[in-house]
Amino acid sequence: MVIAVDKYIELSNLAVAAAVDPGRWQHFLDEMGQALGTRVFTQLIGYDGLTKAAPLTSSSGYDPDILHLYETHFADKNPYAANFAKCAIGDTIAAHELCPPDVLRKTEFYSELLLPHDDICAGGGAMLAAEQHRMFLVGGNMREKDREKHEGQWLQLCARLAPSIRQSLEINRAICGLTFEKWAAEQHMLGTGTAIFVVDAAMTIHHGCREGQHLLANGTLVGSGLGRRLHFHSEEAQRRFTALARVQSKGDLNVLNSWRLADQHGQSWVCRAMGMRLGDLDETPFGPFLTKSISVILLAIKPEASLATLQLRLQEVLGLSQAEAETSLMLADGRTPAEIAASRQVSLHTVRNQIKAALAKSGCRRQSELVRKIEQIRLHGLSL
Repeated sequence: MVIAVDKYIELSNLAVAAAVDPGRWQHFLDEMGQALGTRVFTQLIGYDGLTKAAPLTSSSGYDPDILHLYETHFADKNPYAANFAKCAIGDTIAAHELCPPDVLRKTEFYSELLLPHDDICAGGGAMLAAEQHRMFLVGGNMREKDREKHEGQWLQLCARLAPSIRQSLEINRAICGLTFEKWAAEQHMLGTGTAIFVVDAAMTIHHGCREGQHLLANGTLVGSGLGRRLHFHSEEAQRRFTALARVQSKGDLNVLNSWRLADQHGQSWVCRAMGMRLGDLDETPFGPFLTKSISVILLAIKPEASLATLQLRLQEVLGLSQAEAETSLMLADGRTPAEIAASRQVSLHTVRNQIKAALAKSGCRRQSELVRKIEQIRLHGLSL
């Protein structure tokens, strides 16, 4: 089956739409999996070590029980992943090139995950980011019997869509300044509590969302003076932000920093700043009010509940035990099960069981869904 030009355009548009609405990645993966006329199980996977991101796995078509088995037991035993480091950005690679079939079929990964899905060991994908601390890959699995007829077209589709996907992931990352997974959770709730500013190196505010304008008008945390220059009322926060703007203006690197402060009423706030150069992107997500050459800082400010209050809220809303709430919060903050086990001085087996219990009690099938629920509660204290 030859993929029509209109289909390429449709999928490219869906990828672009996901840049500012990460909830649309799921729709994109659903449609991408149907593009060949035969079922392809699609996935967008990766991690961002620089921003302490939890491993990202967005997928379409896979059985939920198989996904849960992967997340709990096989995420660190993926035979394909061993060769990810050999791929450069933009490379497309077939599944059998990542792991030879004779090697793959000897693994539990194959017998427990791929074979039950009608032997979906064919397919492949495209490398979107390949750096020391960061990797993203889009790809899919198809049945072995479809390899000869469809695998080449699938790899071509991945290659043609990769630039649009890569650009959208960069925008996701830039707007958040932390992790793609946490950005995806928070983006759905930006309308009720998170202030976003786009500020240049001279501290001039070029853009502020509705919440940002309210925060400026309230005046308890930040304000704007002559020429719409942003300033923090806290001297320490102002010194920090001024230093970040100074570093960003030099052009050597993009700043990345998070800090907390309290306003005059005792409310705790978290501030996240990430520098970026719009010229690094093929298309600006901010519209015509900024030029492509400008160096800016994306500043996010949001109110934060105390850790003890949030933990109690998770126990109340999701029905978790104290230990399950503690583990779930650390998971939402981007820590791996191994890191959680070390921090809480319990076994890895205990942590995995607590995560499994939290998934069951919260009605979530995947860890990413649990993270989204926690972030919603963290931001707004909503009963779910």
